[in-house]
Amino acid sequence: MDATMVTSLGRNHSLLQSDFMNDTAQLASLHSLSLQDSSELYLASNDGSKRNGGKHRSILLMDEKENVQLSSAEQFCKQLGAPPEVKLKVVSIFGNTGHGKSHTMNHTFFGGSEVFKTSSEQHSCTVGIWASYHQQHNVLCLDTEGLLGVTNNENRQMRMLLKVMAISDIIIYRTQSERLGTDMYKFLGMASKAFTKYFSGALQSLGSTLTAQSLGPAVIIFQETKYTETLKEDADGKKEEDILRENFSKHRQDLSAFSSLRYVGTRTYLTSTDYEPLKLALKNELKDTRVRSPRQPNVVFEALVALNKKFSGELSSTPYNLFPEQYFTCTTFCKSCNVRCQLSMGHLDSKEDHKFTGPCSYQHQYENKVYLCNRCHVNGRQVIVNVKTQTSNDSSWMGLAKYAWSGSVIECPHCGEIYRSRQHWYGNKSPEQTAVRTEIVHVWNDGGLAVCGPTHSAQLVLDGVAFITDAFASVGAQPTKTIKSWVTDKIRPTYWKPDSEIIHCKGCTANFERFDLKKHHCRSCGEGFCNNCSKHEMPVPSRGWNEPVRVCNSCRDELLWARGNNGDTNGIAAAIDDEIEQDLTSSTGNNNPGDGDVLARKYGEVVLNTLSNLGAVLEYPKDLIKDSARPSYWVPDAEAPCCHICQMVFGTPEEINQSTPLIRAAASSSSGSPSRKSSDRRRHHCRACGNAICADCSDHRQPVPKRGWLGDVRVCNTCFQSSD
Repeated sequence: MDATMVTSLGRNHSLLQSDFMNDTAQLASLHSLSLQDSSELYLASNDGSKRNGGKHRSILLMDEKENVQLSSAEQFCKQLGAPPEVKLKVVSIFGNTGHGKSHTMNHTFFGGSEVFKTSSEQHSCTVGIWASYHQQHNVLCLDTEGLLGVTNNENRQMRMLLKVMAISDIIIYRTQSERLGTDMYKFLGMASKAFTKYFSGALQSLGSTLTAQSLGPAVIIFQETKYTETLKEDADGKKEEDILRENFSKHRQDLSAFSSLRYVGTRTYLTSTDYEPLKLALKNELKDTRVRSPRQPNVVFEALVALNKKFSGELSSTPYNLFPEQYFTCTTFCKSCNVRCQLSMGHLDSKEDHKFTGPCSYQHQYENKVYLCNRCHVNGRQVIVNVKTQTSNDSSWMGLAKYAWSGSVIECPHCGEIYRSRQHWYGNKSPEQTAVRTEIVHVWNDGGLAVCGPTHSAQLVLDGVAFITDAFASVGAQPTKTIKSWVTDKIRPTYWKPDSEIIHCKGCTANFERFDLKKHHCRSCGEGFCNNCSKHEMPVPSRGWNEPVRVCNSCRDELLWARGNNGDTNGIAAAIDDEIEQDLTSSTGNNNPGDGDVLARKYGEVVLNTLSNLGAVLEYPKDLIKDSARPSYWVPDAEAPCCHICQMVFGTPEEINQSTPLIRAAASSSSGSPSRKSSDRRRHHCRACGNAICADCSDHRQPVPKRGWLGDVRVCNTCFQSSD
């Protein structure tokens, strides 16, 4: 380098230094600042602001820790260079880090001057909230810290941005994503909810001079793409804003707090960004004063300070909705208090029930209150006890008798019987006063492994009544085929056909053994019929039956014909009676038609009918209380016409036989192979699942403690196998 060039460089350096001192002194005289402060102000300026005559510059309004950097509204106006009496609107910009927020504000309002700092480095160039005043349009421009950037406290950053959004009149959401992402929908939806729920009321409480608007700021979504098309009006004439609102609804986000929503899209490829559409949209929004009117700078500053003071305090740096809690924790909730199970997913497969360490609230419909034995609690054990009708050592008859005399019982597996509801003649106390302590437990919406609920004492008593009913009914029905045949042969009249010779019904030819039908004898002809073919009753005086008795359909028609087709009814009847009487006299040696073998049958029927009627009398109260005693998880009888497992039609064999041939065929096919038992068509309920099942599909007994059945009760074959 020659001496001439060195001399030239030295002269230029002296000129630059002289210009620097002159500009500094000029700034100091204009703003009445010291020389040192003026130097710092000039250094804070940039080339763009100097090219514009130093009119535009940005100041730090709030740092990253939510601390307002200005002490008063007067200082705020002075630092911005805005007259205190001017009325302005606030325009703020938001978006992800690196999407050109500061660059957008510089080119939209300041002709490209670097009022807000930009950088090509990896680290974020904007930290906190920066402000600048645009005198020509009377706009307070706010540049914000970017989302999804590196920050020490994400929660505090989000709260700071939402407070800035609350004092803004227009919001620009800047994105360079090729397609609008979920992060934008969630951020704007959260901002709308925060303004409606918190900021609107807080602004209204600031005083008459700081009254908040009825609606929040206007939103402009500014999207710049490179390879994809921007949003366009579709073929159905749907505007871009309508498409955006539909997308917000699909993401379950509400924009009701915002006064308006606009979309501005531009595609940039090998050229610089076109900001003219954004400028036009801003110009229209700034002119619109129907919703939000311009305000003085001190009003904006005081509103920000008030919000910052109200919504302040330390926040955890850990983001909410942690990843493991959201995606790997059990999704079951308590129906009573709506808390979530704290165990991991799939814990039920390892036989570990739902768990939550916090307390629960009692609700009557769930009956989520359990009893704990007091004695065991003193000894350091937590033993759950239940109210039952009998102890584990009592038989069915003895337990039912004790229940009728002294009431329900509470039994502890370690301490034995600890409470009786009617132990004394008077002065009986509640179990909570003497023997147990209560605890409120959680009731999980999927049931869990240990369902806490009622102990079904009413159903236990009903089972005892059913046991006595079956005992009496079995005497009048069919104890065994051998005893029945023996008794029938001993007391049957001689003109009756023996049971051993009756295979098919004389009327419909139905097989008695196949359909397990009862055999009935016609009192007139003595043949064997099913119930459907011998359901009529008429007096048969010719056979010694003067009261209405069972007759078959054919004999009934003959008797009616004999009575109705001849005027001399009495003469014909007398002739028939004489003829039959001669047959009876020759066979029995007795001239009285009511005596002999018919009389024995009459006495036998009286005894059997008495026992059958006693069983029927006991059936009626059982049917009346059955609906009220049935647990809520049992399937109602009206909704269960057939067995849940084998699909066999419920009902007595006579009822099946009286039904249509189609239903009879279904009953026959549902009975399976000929070796299958089909005698018991009664409806039973599994105590575990509550489904209606037949006797053959529920031939197992075991306790079901999760349903409140601590003794051996009926369970279906499916539940029995699954429990194994």
